[in-house]
Amino acid sequence: MHGSLKSPIKLVFLSTALLLSGCIAPLIIGGGAAAGMVATSEKGIGGTVSDSNIRAKVKMNLYNFNADLHAKVSVTVQNQEVYLTGVVSNPQWPADAERLAKNVEGVKNVVNDIETEGEESLGSITNDGWITTRIRSSMLFEKDIYSLNYTIDTVNGVVYVTGIGQSEEEINRITEIARNVGGVKKVVNHVKVKQPENAPDSGDATSQPQSNESVVAQEDASQPVVGESA
Repeated sequence: MHGSLKSPIKLVFLSTALLLSGCIAPLIIGGGAAAGMVATSEKGIGGTVSDSNIRAKVKMNLYNFNADLHAKVSVTVQNQEVYLTGVVSNPQWPADAERLAKNVEGVKNVVNDIETEGEESLGSITNDGWITTRIRSSMLFEKDIYSLNYTIDTVNGVVYVTGIGQSEEEINRITEIARNVGGVKKVVNHVKVKQPENAPDSGDATSQPQSNESVVAQEDASQPVVGESA
């Protein structure tokens, strides 16, 4: 995109359009690709661009190392923290992916949630993408939730949520929405509460992971995408 959006209305319209298009992406190229799209108003344009650049470099490192590793691992970047998710067949690959992410300049921390459980089926990938789509759609209709501040990724029925929450109440509502979607086995919450203005930086306040014990179906997300996702 060239230039900057001059109208907040245009920004909301465009962001919503991109988010809706991301809901379709999981069914085509995997939910992880959609998860890579971080439209976070709290970060501002500069923060979003910086995170997007880091993500592109991490994905390129993964691709140069192994094309299959790149295809299986989803990368989300939030305030220079890298979140890795996915399921790989090689037990050494989670460590390799973390090392490759840490080698990118500007990365402050890497959260490695990559699992090793063998090859994923097409049905698993499609189901995970559908879970992500349903969670995002539900968030859009919640008037008290700033949905653009959140990224959703689903791997084997486990939902990973990252972003910046306005309050603990908003974060709890996101978790509740995710847990109530059929097929979700557990919700891992990496969301951080927005710091008050002029407050000293005392570290990151991160919500504790929450789990959903219901098991109905499995769904998955992976993406063979180089650079930024659509």
